[in-house]
Amino acid sequence: MKKNLILLLILVLFKFQLYAQWNPETADWVKKPSPQIGDWGFDRPGYPKGLYIQGVTVKEGNSVKNPVIYDNDIVDDVLDDEWAFLMASLGKMNLKGYICTPVLTDGWGFYNPEWKKEFYEMYGRALRSGISKTRIPKVTIGTEANSEKEGENKLSEGAKLYVSIINEQYAKNPNQPVIVNIGGQAATLASAWILDKGISEKCIVYYTAISQYNGHYKWASELVAQHFRVINFGPELTWWRDTDCQNEWEVLPRPDQCGDKDRNERNSGEWALLPDNELMNYFVHQLQYMPWYDATNKKDAHNFGNTSDGYFDGTFIHAWSPGLFTGAKLYDTRKGKVLYITAFDPKEAKKATFPVLIDKKAFAH
Repeated sequence: MKKNLILLLILVLFKFQLYAQWNPETADWVKKPSPQIGDWGFDRPGYPKGLYIQGVTVKEGNSVKNPVIYDNDIVDDVLDDEWAFLMASLGKMNLKGYICTPVLTDGWGFYNPEWKKEFYEMYGRALRSGISKTRIPKVTIGTEANSEKEGENKLSEGAKLYVSIINEQYAKNPNQPVIVNIGGQAATLASAWILDKGISEKCIVYYTAISQYNGHYKWASELVAQHFRVINFGPELTWWRDTDCQNEWEVLPRPDQCGDKDRNERNSGEWALLPDNELMNYFVHQLQYMPWYDATNKKDAHNFGNTSDGYFDGTFIHAWSPGLFTGAKLYDTRKGKVLYITAFDPKEAKKATFPVLIDKKAFAH
């Protein structure tokens, strides 16, 4: 009787904790003809070369139909949200959530309500540039709190949206989990898990730098690392590229000149191919003036003396470009085991993004 009670207790605890786990790497796909969610490996026969994720990676010529939730702290400093808007407008991405989680650590002050404005402004630029509001989701606000302690378990519209989208998709197709992309602190997703612990089995989380700066809110990052299947990119094991000059970029649209002394003009090099509208003009503005892309302002505290070449919160680009990631391993971090990217191909990143950025059809709605 006692053994039965202990077994029952273990089953109950498992039910309510719901740790979603990655399986060991599949090295021989012949021995695994019917993969399950949690399986991963490289170069599965019949699929594009690169990192295969069960439930996400599709055969060549097929479309990724998984609903996507984009969650970030601020969007003024990265370029992947514009790419996601264009993908959604072109019908290539099922973008269901656009969540602002305006909290951070590392001396910036925890709560940054002004970052909500950046989301609304980016959304407005997209609409004014010709993207239909039927193609992209409105802004939803996630965790707002004045301290890390106050942010724990904090209910928000963003947390409720997570639960709604993830469960709705699972009811429709449990083999096609929601894709979550996190570019900031994971406070909103962590609070969503408090609302419904079952969501951890029903999504795949693409995360930027969980082991580093985007994981410094320990309550949130440890909860997500322990309970969700996380694919993490940068910067501990590998990261996007740094170059001395903008005209050496292999990932981002490349201008003609170095850009280390004088800024490149709007229509320099490949920038000239970007549509002339408010959203894409701002895209170029970010490349011209944000210190991690622009090396002209040597006095800026965030200028690292070089130009960064990458979509820094765009780990989810992989879902549409399996060849983007050429190395990965299971890695212990934040008290959990995540799938950590160890190598990537910049040419694949360019192939997945640049044709989308220059496609004027995205703005014809």
